[in-house]
Amino acid sequence: MKDRIKELRKALGLSQAKFGERIGSSGSSIANYEVGISTPLKSVVTAICKEFNVSETWLRTGEGEMFNQEVDEIT
Repeated sequence: MKDRIKELRKALGLSQAKFGERIGSSGSSIANYEVGISTPLKSVVTAICKEFNVSETWLRTGEGEMFNQEVDEIT
């Protein structure tokens, strides 16, 4: 997961500090996830997926697309 967090952050063009700020974590926590010192809690994974519209399956396993498909609302 560490490589995918870094890949996502870079794809979004965010620093570790800005990425962390968006999900309620510190830049140092993001750095620790990216180098594998620590693994994010489920609540952090959920926050990443919700904030950035990321597929949890992709984030956890690398399978599928990085971003969830947006569904047009039927009016």
